[in-house]
Amino acid sequence: MKRNQNDELLNSGIIDMELAAEEEVIKSRRFKYGTLATIFTIVFICAVVIVNVFLGYMTKRFVWEIDMTSEKLFEISEDTKEVIDDLNMPVTITVLADETTYRDSTQLLSNIYEILQRYESLGGGKINVRYLNPNLNPKLLDRYNTLGDLSNNYIIVESDLRYTYMAPTSLYNMKTDKETGIQYYVGLRAEQALTSALIFVTSDSVNTAAYIRGHGEDYYMNEMDALLKTMNYDVTDIVLALDDIPEEVTMIIIASPTTDYSMAEIDKLDAYLKNGGDAIIALSPYTSDALPNLTLLFEEWGVRYTNNMVLDSSRYITMPFAVAPYIDYVENVTDKLNTKNYVAVVPGCIQLELTGTQTGSHTVVRLMSSGDTSYAKSFDSVNKGYDKLEDDPVGPFNMAVISEYYVTDKNLNYTRGDIFFCSAGLIGDSVLKESNFLNKQFLYHVINYISEYDDAVVIKDKDFVSTNLTILGGQARAVFWIIVVALPLAILATGIVIWARRKHL
Repeated sequence: MKRNQNDELLNSGIIDMELAAEEEVIKSRRFKYGTLATIFTIVFICAVVIVNVFLGYMTKRFVWEIDMTSEKLFEISEDTKEVIDDLNMPVTITVLADETTYRDSTQLLSNIYEILQRYESLGGGKINVRYLNPNLNPKLLDRYNTLGDLSNNYIIVESDLRYTYMAPTSLYNMKTDKETGIQYYVGLRAEQALTSALIFVTSDSVNTAAYIRGHGEDYYMNEMDALLKTMNYDVTDIVLALDDIPEEVTMIIIASPTTDYSMAEIDKLDAYLKNGGDAIIALSPYTSDALPNLTLLFEEWGVRYTNNMVLDSSRYITMPFAVAPYIDYVENVTDKLNTKNYVAVVPGCIQLELTGTQTGSHTVVRLMSSGDTSYAKSFDSVNKGYDKLEDDPVGPFNMAVISEYYVTDKNLNYTRGDIFFCSAGLIGDSVLKESNFLNKQFLYHVINYISEYDDAVVIKDKDFVSTNLTILGGQARAVFWIIVVALPLAILATGIVIWARRKHL
């Protein structure tokens, strides 16, 4: 009996020990699994934080949006990518606004925001875009006081060398409705402005172009100014009767003078040009007779502006006086132009005569000419009508030329000076702003050549709507006769034949 009790107690103790041991195992397992779960939770949270930080960095560094616009408004050209890759110093782009003002804009600022994101992404750390509200950072504007009055939403591009700025409206191409006078946006030119600014602030030196004033010149050269600035020129004015041409000026522009230069002014021009200076001469019709001193200077360079205007019965845009010239193939000047798909236009073009009277080491090269269907009229007869008369001279005629002058010193080092002769219509606002004309690209290559500067880039504007199809006058007449006359007559004749056959069945 007692033995049975002892056995029971022994068994009970063994069971208790086993239960205790099992509980310890369970506790150990719980602790182990709990520890592992805690570790896994901590690791998972850390991984989530790291991924979020990484994605935040990548979102800042790279643009993940895909440009789905039909016009590829936000696509960055290879020229810009090359400029960014070649940057040899950091560049900061400061936008004078809160980031949300640009990012959340339902209007035109959001387009610029997308472009700036792509520049920062492509910069790989060399381009920093920051948004600063000038109302909250008033001392910021003190640093840029040399730029003049800056407004909200302006964009400043700067490096350690220099800085420049642009208004957001200047990043768009605008047109004015001729009937209402209302301006509206037709395209995006942000890439051209921003890439040119990058080149400007990082270039070792900057060229200076000067308009010669004081003779009733055309002061409305906004598109020409913009082109020069995109080619990294500082643009200034000089009244030649009062001042000499400064040494830093590398190119002068004489645009549509209406009164002649004095001999003292001619001497200043002559000295500048023979010292290797470059010039763009763009005269308007009806002024040749009023410029005898300038005419004599031009003849020393082998060129004379006649009293005739060039017209064309076939190669014209809208009216016969807006001639679409043929562009000569000239290496390093026009060889890269897409003359197969685009045309230039020169309204009110003056016939240029090559006189052969140039002195010294001069070479005159034609860049533009009219075709066989062109003819010339005197300025007086143009006022009476554009139709060709029997006694009107027949083309081709010279429309734009370059005259080059070479000077060699005793060490056989040569200096080249160039004058580009053209008509004011070639460089006017009305044609330079049209992306479907070659005028801007043509002028860009001419300026690059005469200035011997090849760092600038010209990037085609991104149109909001499809570019208008450019049809020459002769092509328009052919379309008219085929679609409006020949095709309806052919349909009518076919109908009559079918009717006659069925009638006699």
